[in-house]
Amino acid sequence: MTYTECESLRQRTRKFIRDVREGAVLGSTEVAIGSLELIRDASSLCRNEFREFLTNFIPLVVASRPPSQVAENILRKYLEEFTNLKTEKGFDVAVEETQNIVDSLIKELNLVRDLVAEIGSKRIENGDTILTHSYSTTVLRTLERAVKKGVTFRVYVTESRPVGEGRVTASTLSRLGIETTLIVDSAVRYVMKHTNKVFVGADAIAVNGAVVSKVGTSAIALAAKEARSRLFVLAGVYKLSFETVFGELIEQVFLDNAGLIIPEEKIREIPSKVRVSVPLFDVTPPEYVDAIITERGVLAPQAIPVLVASLYGWPPKIKSLRELLEEVSRN
Repeated sequence: MTYTECESLRQRTRKFIRDVREGAVLGSTEVAIGSLELIRDASSLCRNEFREFLTNFIPLVVASRPPSQVAENILRKYLEEFTNLKTEKGFDVAVEETQNIVDSLIKELNLVRDLVAEIGSKRIENGDTILTHSYSTTVLRTLERAVKKGVTFRVYVTESRPVGEGRVTASTLSRLGIETTLIVDSAVRYVMKHTNKVFVGADAIAVNGAVVSKVGTSAIALAAKEARSRLFVLAGVYKLSFETVFGELIEQVFLDNAGLIIPEEKIREIPSKVRVSVPLFDVTPPEYVDAIITERGVLAPQAIPVLVASLYGWPPKIKSLRELLEEVSRN
């Protein structure tokens, strides 16, 4: 461990937080995994400053993308295990065990995605025309698993502005041999009449079954309901938002880069009094969702409160990140 190595990690951390804030880290689970990997590296490269690293980094990364509930929940789980070890065996032992804790949590995240993908793939049938939005590794794994089972279907993918990550999704699906069509976001209602199923991921599931996801998802859900296309949300239980009842209470994220929606050379032509708003997330009410597919099975949105109560009690009995970080700070 050297000062140079620790400083290099700090630079990586600052870049990661900036990328998360600007939407450059495409999937919400990738935010969680990336956060865990930085914590794992810090436990060896910045060992002497690890306490300070945790208390500074975790609030920053959570604040960078508030709707990403998986990051908050998985970091909470890490802190619970860390603080338990700290109490039982001391701070140094908890730091030494951080790599094992992180590796176990990443393995768990991947297992959950695989379980959700397996359950979700059973909802795909020969001849289906599916629409998906944004970028979700769980959705990609679901579609890939259906292909490996020999199911033939085609997919419409929205470009998913403002970041445009749908282009990455479309490229990935095409490489899997799936007939893929990339469409502009505004064409959703037009193609929905040719679509019979919609598969989307989620950044968070509110306790009332509302879905927080990439902006545009709620409009897709509305078009799907009108066209009687079934909308499935693929999300592990770790995306449950225990501390909110309504999705609207999850803080919105606005990007400040006008170039995401206006060509750079045209920005100067916009009158100074015209404001540019680039929201990154929206909320889909539970009545527009046919089912939420989790590792616990296929659930109606209205069943989410029952699931939360069965897992965590009612009201949910969990420690906040603030409480856990206070425990980390104590000698």
